[in-house]
Amino acid sequence: MATIERAREILQDVFQFPDFRAAQREARFNLIADKNTLVLLPTGGGKSLCFQIPALCYDVRRVFQGLTLVISPLISLMKDQVEALTRRGVKAASLDSTLNAMDAYAVKAGVLSGDLKILYVAPERLNNESFLHMMRRVQISLLAVDESHCISQWGASFRPEYLKIARFAQEMSVERVLCLTATATPEVVKDICESFNIDPKEGVFRTPIYRSNLSFQVATANDYDEKMAILVPFLEKRAGPAIVYVTLQKQAESFSQDLKKLGFPAEMYHAGMPAEARMRVQNEFMASDDKIVVATIAFGMGIDKANIRQVIHLFLPKTLENFSQEVGRAGRDGLPSDCLMFLTAEDIPILEGFARGDTCSLTSLELWLEEVATKKPAMDGSLSFNHYEQSKLYDIRGNMLGLLYAQLELDFNYIRAVTPFYANYEIKEKHVGNWDHVLADSSDEASAIRRYWKKGIMWFKIDAEDTSMASGIERELIAKKISQWELEDLIVTKATQVRHRYIVTGKLPQTHEEIGKVAKQLHERMVKKEEEAVGKIQQVITLATGEKCFAHALAEYFGDMDAVPDGVCKICTYCKTGVAIAFDPAFQTEPDPALLKSVLGICGERDDARLLARLAFGIASPRLTEMKLTKHNLFGCMVNVDFNVLVEAFQKECEAAGFTAVNPIGRNKIASSQTKKRPSTGSYGRSTSKRSKY
Repeated sequence: MATIERAREILQDVFQFPDFRAAQREARFNLIADKNTLVLLPTGGGKSLCFQIPALCYDVRRVFQGLTLVISPLISLMKDQVEALTRRGVKAASLDSTLNAMDAYAVKAGVLSGDLKILYVAPERLNNESFLHMMRRVQISLLAVDESHCISQWGASFRPEYLKIARFAQEMSVERVLCLTATATPEVVKDICESFNIDPKEGVFRTPIYRSNLSFQVATANDYDEKMAILVPFLEKRAGPAIVYVTLQKQAESFSQDLKKLGFPAEMYHAGMPAEARMRVQNEFMASDDKIVVATIAFGMGIDKANIRQVIHLFLPKTLENFSQEVGRAGRDGLPSDCLMFLTAEDIPILEGFARGDTCSLTSLELWLEEVATKKPAMDGSLSFNHYEQSKLYDIRGNMLGLLYAQLELDFNYIRAVTPFYANYEIKEKHVGNWDHVLADSSDEASAIRRYWKKGIMWFKIDAEDTSMASGIERELIAKKISQWELEDLIVTKATQVRHRYIVTGKLPQTHEEIGKVAKQLHERMVKKEEEAVGKIQQVITLATGEKCFAHALAEYFGDMDAVPDGVCKICTYCKTGVAIAFDPAFQTEPDPALLKSVLGICGERDDARLLARLAFGIASPRLTEMKLTKHNLFGCMVNVDFNVLVEAFQKECEAAGFTAVNPIGRNKIASSQTKKRPSTGSYGRSTSKRSKY
């Protein structure tokens, strides 16, 4: 019990809260019993305290002695929490890509000395060789996995990087795991429990998602003008700050300007703004009692403001998970707050188009799989790939490329992801006299590094792969030696050119037919995922137009069947009227022939109908970015047209042109190199200047 009392003291003295909430307290008992735990708390419900308190206390058995490692998906969120902790005197830090070499070294030194109690990292950090080497030298008493719903392919925010966390916990002998999320359906909860060996009956603690002070309202509108006619008087009645969510960056810009013209204290916020401008808007909003921020979903993570009185979705949220997160930012002080959602038929094609935007062409999948299947292994038998370059080469967006590799690993059992590596290192002396130790190191790896490094003005440059090939020493040993020098405080190091690495665990497809078959399966799954994303939009519409209390319907979606007393909140639109919202989502727009012609005029490619559709619709892709077409004024000129209709229209043009690429961005080079490499295998070693119709 000493630990519980100590935890309560820290809660009161450090964080100034009188006592734990029910789910926090129950989870605390479970962790003390050395049991892995899942905590589901709504946005603003105090999830972070579930690991921050344990990190600072221990009982006579020193239960929580050691490092608390927190996996968090957003650097900005990590930095916000670290700043809040350090202000309270807590020794916490994040290890992320924004740190310079000196700051990163200071964080690592704090970890190794035991001085640092809480370390935040992104899931990608678990693949960093230097980081893993460091983690093997410390004891991780508690691994906290924030936004843990990201591990589940059932979830709306699935991230392949999260799949490796459970393996990391096992390999590092983590003492206990705490998973945290605000948005998890029953299917997602099941996935989390299975991944981290959590007892689904005794190890899951939740606070119902329902909050009685939030009034969910729905309004229909035929166009922007009708929205404004409803929204302006709604905003005029606000009793505090408001967030208005939109879908596109240009909508945030135009709508914030319209509100300013009407005299509202409105600002815009989206990911395309400079970091300084975003920070200014956020800081002003946090300090204000009446500010309105018109924003894309980029705004909100880490916003912990108690008196937000209104959250408005000017355009439909794309999932109920998003909706729950966003409305959860209102009324955290418990006072009445309003959440308004607009239903407009012409907005739906935009959302559906972005849901379909990740799907690439079948031909791109074939060419990518060709490279993976025919790559010559390194000395250690592993395959390595530059995902960034592949993304550009095959026009596969980064998140989808990561998912494709995950499927080859998890579903086809062809490969297994192992620690990625940096191809290049730059090193220099840390303190005067330290370089003598580097020069005196007589190990084979050190000798090889010194023999093949290239001296710059201040830095020595090392190509780890070339050094490995030339010396016959495994690249991993080269990297470990550099890491050892860094940890011994001898050098400052910079690593660049990340390569994702895999070991082969099954027979990869080799022939034309085998590669085509697997690529088709992957493409079918991609299309299925696309349809599931479109289905999630329909779930939002169904909730807003159903014959049921909105709060009750939302709670049911997340498995809280009895959260709303008698299934009636009494303050939502349905409860007040007793009548379901009448809404026809059908909206048909044919592509403008003149705009089609203009898009074809600025982009000469005829090998990929989806590429042209993305250009017209306004969905960035690696290839469009490389061609500098995402900045063209025709980018997004047909955003209101059904995306599939655009694909069909451009498909006809591609067929007429024989699926030719005038600017294949190096694809013909890789294809021709594969032809030379494998002349008799029947592979896809062909020039992509003439591509198939897929």
